[in-house]
Amino acid sequence: MATSNAATYEAFGLTVRSAFDVPELPPAEPAPGEQADITITEERIPRPLSADPESTFHAITEREYYLLYDAATVRILDGKSIAVDPAPDVPSEVLRHVLIGPALNHLLDQRGYFVLHASTVSVDGRAVAFVGESGVGKTTTAMACLVNKHRVLSDDVAAIALSDAGPVVRSGYPSIKLDPAAVEAFDPPVEPPERTHDGRKRHFYGLTHDQPATPVPLERIYLLEDGKNIEMEAVRPDEQVMALVDNTYTLGALEADGRAVSNFSACGKVVDMTDIKRLRRPRDLGMLPEVVDRIQSDLESELC
Repeated sequence: MATSNAATYEAFGLTVRSAFDVPELPPAEPAPGEQADITITEERIPRPLSADPESTFHAITEREYYLLYDAATVRILDGKSIAVDPAPDVPSEVLRHVLIGPALNHLLDQRGYFVLHASTVSVDGRAVAFVGESGVGKTTTAMACLVNKHRVLSDDVAAIALSDAGPVVRSGYPSIKLDPAAVEAFDPPVEPPERTHDGRKRHFYGLTHDQPATPVPLERIYLLEDGKNIEMEAVRPDEQVMALVDNTYTLGALEADGRAVSNFSACGKVVDMTDIKRLRRPRDLGMLPEVVDRIQSDLESELC
C-alpha cells in the first residue's frame, strides 16, 4: 500500500507526511523546508517481547505505544511518528482504518490531548460529544445531526484540549464512517467512499462541509443509552467522572506510570466545565430526527 512518493495531509490541525496513500485526509502544502508535525512510515516492526499476547495495545512508556493487529503492527513514538508494518496483502481500506483511527488517536494522546471515545458535532458553534458503549450509535447520531445541517467535527474520537477558559474540541478530518444502508436511508450530504473493501461493514464517506479551523468550545457531552423513550436526565458528578474514565480512548495507556492519575484529573476538569447528561432513546433509526430535535432543544434551553 505504501506509495513511491510520500504525500502531505492535514488532520486535527496537524500536517501529516505519509508513505501511504490516505484519500480520507485533505491534502496540505507545507512551506519549502517545513517539517511535518507527524510522519507515517513503513518499517519492519518486531512484536515487543513484553507485550501481552491477548492484548492489541502495549505501552513501553507513555512516549512509545504499540498497536498489535492482524492487519498491521504499529509503533507510535513521542507524538510525532507512526511506523507501520502491514500484514501481507492487507486491503488498503482496512489499513487506512488503522492509520487514521487508532494510530492517529493514540498519537494525539501523546501530544497532550484528552482523547475521548466519542463522535462530535458542532451545533451553532458549540461542540457536542456523544459517548457510550461500542455499537450504541455514536456515529449514527452524529450522522443524524449532519442531516439536520449541523457539522461533524470528528468521528469516533474527540481530541479535547483543556484551558482556563474551558475544554475545546479540535476538528479532525472531513470523513465519517457509515454503514451504506444508513446512507441510503437518510441521504446525508457526503461524498462516495473511495477504494472500499467488502470486509468492512462501514466505509469512510467524505464530508461536504468545511470544518472549523480553530477549536470549538465543548458545550455538552451526552452518554448514549438504549431506552423505550427519548429521555434526558442529569448525571451525578461522580458518575460523570467515571463515565469519562471508562470512555477514555487510550484506556490501555493508563497503565503507564502516572497516566491514570493525570487522566482522572483531566476527566475531573472536563466535568467541572462541561454539562454531561444521559440520553436514552430507542434503537430505532426512524426516531433519529426526534432525537436531534431534543438535543437542539436542550442546548437552546441552556441559553434561556
